[in-house]
Amino acid sequence: MFVFLAPDLSPTGKLIYGYAAYMLWGIGYSFTNVPYGSLSAAMTKDPEDRTSLASFRQMGSVLALLITGVAVMPFVTKFSGPKVGFPVIIGIFAVLGVLSFYVTYRNTKEVYVQEAPQEKHSFKSVFKTIGSNKPPLAIGLMTIFSISAYNIKSAVMIYYAQYTLGNVNLVSTLNFITIGCSVIGLLIMPWLAKRFGNKQTMIIGFIISIICDTINFLMPNNIVIFTILASLAFFGISIVNAVTWALVNDVIDYGEWHTGKRTEGIIFSSYNFFRKIAQSLSGFASGIGLSLVGYVPNAHQSAGTLMGIKGPLLLYPAAAAADRDHYLCQPVQIE
Repeated sequence: MFVFLAPDLSPTGKLIYGYAAYMLWGIGYSFTNVPYGSLSAAMTKDPEDRTSLASFRQMGSVLALLITGVAVMPFVTKFSGPKVGFPVIIGIFAVLGVLSFYVTYRNTKEVYVQEAPQEKHSFKSVFKTIGSNKPPLAIGLMTIFSISAYNIKSAVMIYYAQYTLGNVNLVSTLNFITIGCSVIGLLIMPWLAKRFGNKQTMIIGFIISIICDTINFLMPNNIVIFTILASLAFFGISIVNAVTWALVNDVIDYGEWHTGKRTEGIIFSSYNFFRKIAQSLSGFASGIGLSLVGYVPNAHQSAGTLMGIKGPLLLYPAAAAADRDHYLCQPVQIE
């Protein structure tokens, strides 16, 4: 909620406040998300169970993204202005989030926890753990492409709707349809993983995403064609993002077999570190990309600028998916 407050400060003061509030939120979120993400590795060793847990985890994330992408703005407009609407609505969602984490904490049982002496980890030991275990590096590099592509697509969607499709209000509808299709992908992901394995399931998701985004880029601008192909691309990438969490659990088991130490916290922290890098790069790249193609806010855009907006929305995710496939590692399951 504090991130969305707009205190009466100078422009420099507001900038400092924004950076500080967002960084504090990020630290607090990481303190919660790292142990939360590590739970699946401590709850079961069964690969199918872990895949199901990864699917449910990603489904919750997608449903939250769907709700916020569709519902936040209509609720915010009910208030006297965004300076009031955003803090109130985000505050309500924050309270619901904390309550949800508490319910998870109270109803989760860690059945695979080894009693071991407490060991302090230095920065050197952390880098050694990651550096001597190639699968986390492979997944980390893959994640940089995956998350940056997804976030750039989400960030540029509003510009595509406003200037190419001619109606910024279409963003809520597009989010509802495209993100809603992600839920379908998550529902069938456990079956695909059981039938083809985690790696092949991820490659299937890659191929669907690459083909749909590439065709969508080459097709003329049409709301129906765009929505269908974008929905199929989101369907494919939802499978990829869900399977990744299952692969992280396999990496933890491999690391234990390889080094004799079980380091869920370090592995998940490093994975989240790569995710944060990707999120930072996507925010930076989307802004720089729009300026490079000649984007002018609230003005008529040239044909070249419209094509430049379409590129990060569709072409970069397709190219990034191809690079993700290059870095995809073979998961190692330890019996």
